[in-house]
Amino acid sequence: MTEHLADYLIPTIIFLAFALMHSITASHSFKAKLFRLSPNLKAWYRALYNLVSIVIIGLWWITLPQDSILYQLNGFPFFLLIALQIVFAWLFLKSIFAQNGMVFLGIKQVLSNIREGKLPNYLDEPQRGKLVTTGLYRYMRHPMYTFAMLVLICSPVMTANLLYTIIIFALYFWIGSYFEEKNLTNRFGEDYREYQKNVPRFIPHPFK
Repeated sequence: MTEHLADYLIPTIIFLAFALMHSITASHSFKAKLFRLSPNLKAWYRALYNLVSIVIIGLWWITLPQDSILYQLNGFPFFLLIALQIVFAWLFLKSIFAQNGMVFLGIKQVLSNIREGKLPNYLDEPQRGKLVTTGLYRYMRHPMYTFAMLVLICSPVMTANLLYTIIIFALYFWIGSYFEEKNLTNRFGEDYREYQKNVPRFIPHPFK
C-alpha cells in the first residue's frame, strides 16, 4: 500500500506547484504589481496564464503511475452515468460562458490588442465588469468547480488514478476557492459579502 502511495509523490508535487502558481498569479495584488512593471502584458496575461496551466496539468497527467480499475459498471448504470457526465459537462461549460467565456479564456483581450491596440481596463480583463449572480451562480458561488467534480465522480469506470484525481481536485477547489473569494471580496466589496451570505459555495440549498 505504501509503495502504491509513493507512486503519487511526483504527480502530487507537480500539482502543488500548479496550485501555488495559480493562487499567486491569480491574485489581485500580484497582477497589479506586475502590470505596473509591464502594462502591455495585461492583454496577454490571461491567455498565457491558461496556457501555462494546461501545460502543467498535462505534465501532472503524464507523471501519474500505471493505472488500475477499482470498479466498472455495466448495462443501464453505465449509460446513466455517461448521460449524467454529459449533462454536468454542459453545465460546466455554461458556467464558464456565464462569466463571458472569451474573456475567461483570454481570447478577447488578445484579439482586441492585436486588432485595435487596446489594453484591458481592469487588470487582465477588458473592463471591471460586474458580479454575476444569475443563472447557475444564483444557486452556488462556484458552479464550475461543482460540475467539474460531478463529471469526475460520475465516471462509470473508477480507477486508482481517477480516485486520486477526485481527491486532489476536491482539496484544491476547496482551498483555492477560499483565496479566490478573498480576491472577489476585494474587487466587489460588500456586494460579494452579501452574496456569500445568501448563496452556498458548492452545493445548492435543496429547498431554496
